[in-house]
Amino acid sequence: MMNAWMNVPVLPPVPGETRAVPALMFDLAAAGGLDLDRLERALELAAERVGQGRYRVKGGAHEHWVDLWSAAHPRCDCGDHLWREALCKHILAALLREGDPRVVAGVGQVMQRLRERVASVTAVRSPKRAA
Repeated sequence: MMNAWMNVPVLPPVPGETRAVPALMFDLAAAGGLDLDRLERALELAAERVGQGRYRVKGGAHEHWVDLWSAAHPRCDCGDHLWREALCKHILAALLREGDPRVVAGVGQVMQRLRERVASVTAVRSPKRAA
């Protein structure tokens, strides 16, 4: 399904011009920090770039559209973003694909949490033997 806002023509960048700043600006501190649970789920998604700052995100129950650049349009068509006004996993997947340094840095935190989970499971399954 193609949303009406995806039909807006996207002009290619002019050679030699610097890249525009995304319309989607967010303050992680004001948002309570980067939601690592959402970011972990975002890592399972495939964000396909379909235009400047526009993505088709697949891998969940439904396909979603994300627009990081056009201030006049919804950022993501999912309920998590529209109703809760949250940085949903689809937006995080697109930001990760864009190389947003805040989101990329969060991947390291997600990996650390996963390492800690694996270590705790391993410790429970293989207790140390008495010497």
